[in-house]
Amino acid sequence: MERILTESEIKLIESEAKNNPIFKFYGLKIFNVSKLNYLNIITLSDRNLILIKGNLDTAYEHIKIRHEYWSTQPYPKGEGFQAQSKFPNDIYPAKFIKIADSIYSPENLIENNDHKDSDKFEKYFGAYSFDNITEEKINLILYKGTKIIHSLYPQSNKYNKNRNRTKYPFSRGIIQINTNSLNKNKEIHIPYFGTDLKLKYTILIEKFIEKEIEEWRILAFDGNRNYKFDYYIGEKKISEFRGETSERISYQHCDLKHIEELILQIERSKKE
Repeated sequence: MERILTESEIKLIESEAKNNPIFKFYGLKIFNVSKLNYLNIITLSDRNLILIKGNLDTAYEHIKIRHEYWSTQPYPKGEGFQAQSKFPNDIYPAKFIKIADSIYSPENLIENNDHKDSDKFEKYFGAYSFDNITEEKINLILYKGTKIIHSLYPQSNKYNKNRNRTKYPFSRGIIQINTNSLNKNKEIHIPYFGTDLKLKYTILIEKFIEKEIEEWRILAFDGNRNYKFDYYIGEKKISEFRGETSERISYQHCDLKHIEELILQIERSKKE
């Protein structure tokens, strides 16, 4: 069930934004978001827009998880997954409020909003340039009659790297890197989930440090995470990275379409 703000919660947030001196005298503030609860205010913008922590359905957490470039949250749709709009990869969460401020103006308000939730929200639609050259259309959604941000997102899904794969039935999950403390060999696990959000396959990369090679294979699982079989892909010279953060980001977001196509072929062969 969707969890958005109630009328009493809206009044509580507006009162906090108006009366808490930390906002009145110190301008824009961004706090340690992880320590805040659902209703806590993260920041007040120069135009007094209010951004609270929120959750999967509203405010900062909703924007970050659904529309940030690096998000791995899957959204099943039919036989595949949604290709929701995302911000460019260099737009980090602290910039959300700056973008919102640029869109928030009377001329950008959609007067006759025919959205099904127009009784709860009001929409602003305007242009913003991420690269100071090309303008992109941006949607800003506020709780109706307030300055509390519900959502913020680009109109286009051009920055979603999976936008052309909406019918692909598997979504990449969060990878795991396991290192053997004795020989420093590594295992990289890149999981793939079905539209039921159950683990179906894993790309396993085994890195053998002394041999300077890595072996790639695909592991198949049933709906209860039980191993079924594996498919050997091959080996190659070991890939090196500047550190584990670089390694983790690379495997999390790199183009693996050639292997993902193998997964699809394996899935099809199981049904024949």
